[in-house]
Amino acid sequence: MNVALWAEIHRLSEIEKLSGRAIARHLHCSRHTVATALELRQPPGPAGTPRNCLLDPYRDQIQALLAQYPDLSAVRIHEEIARGPQGYTGSTTILRRYLRKIRPARGRVYHSHGTT
Repeated sequence: MNVALWAEIHRLSEIEKLSGRAIARHLHCSRHTVATALELRQPPGPAGTPRNCLLDPYRDQIQALLAQYPDLSAVRIHEEIARGPQGYTGSTTILRRYLRKIRPARGRVYHSHGTT
């Protein structure tokens, strides 16, 4: 929940005297969100500290593999970083998401089928 939503919920409750249900309907949010906001006397602070990703210890290894083999699939990279006693135990999905961020986007290949 952001500060603006928290403030609007409090305004509607304290000044407009709307019920939690009416506030939820008015703001198109859940009654639970409204209840949580009303329990908070202070606006919510910034989001928590960023979480560590399972891939963090393997980023250098992934970069090295991609430098040597730029077209290596996520499955093959997963196999490589999972080897050894301290091997990667996360999913291929997390790895794919990371690879989408760091690899350049591939353009579509168009073939012309007409004759000249």
